[in-house]
Amino acid sequence: PIGMMYGYIYQGTYKYDDFVTDGTVYSLKPGVPRYTAENNTKPGYPKYADLNDDGIIDSNDQTFIGRGDPKHIGGFTNNFEYAGFDLSIFFQWSYGANLLNANKLMFETGYNRRRDLNQFASFADRWTPENPESDIPVISTSPSNNLFSTRLIEDGSYLRLKTLSLGYSFDKKVLNKLKLQKARVYISGQNLFTWTNYSGYDPEVSVRNTALTPGLDFSSYPRARSVNVGLNVNF
Repeated sequence: PIGMMYGYIYQGTYKYDDFVTDGTVYSLKPGVPRYTAENNTKPGYPKYADLNDDGIIDSNDQTFIGRGDPKHIGGFTNNFEYAGFDLSIFFQWSYGANLLNANKLMFETGYNRRRDLNQFASFADRWTPENPESDIPVISTSPSNNLFSTRLIEDGSYLRLKTLSLGYSFDKKVLNKLKLQKARVYISGQNLFTWTNYSGYDPEVSVRNTALTPGLDFSSYPRARSVNVGLNVNF
């Protein structure tokens, strides 16, 4: 299907139990696969699934890891009127799509070409000798630290309060005193609340304008929350 995501299956980080060591040099135990582009795999490096069981991790172990297109999308709206008040609400949703949070390759990994980049707060829980059970990779220039994998794939489903408008229309007695035909005061908002499990700024995102790469989030700017107050008057 169009819009599928392709990459490696992430299995966390290499732990000390994956190695034999003399106290200085670490060597992977027999049967523990390594990424073929690495000469010296170390504890804390990213670990991927060896899908074809050949003992190494390479391009033959890539597979479909997500779908960029949702299973269904929709919305529902309601309008209410009572005693001069009017309320309009519109919700929209998307369900079943995955997002590829490529921001993690830059802000939740030690593999950076620029060392002055800040990191996500979650990176404080990365693998270190003092935190050896973490599944966030250790700081390194390992090429395996820069691969598309299920570590970057997240559920992009969401429910969003897209628009809400609350208004009040003055009754005829007030309008006659003011010599007006109609007057309405209102407050409205857009993108007010979003319910989602996505860790990024905005689940309604795709930075590339092509049907082949939906759901890619890399330094995207989120949709702004806005609130407006207004007055409509007819003389």
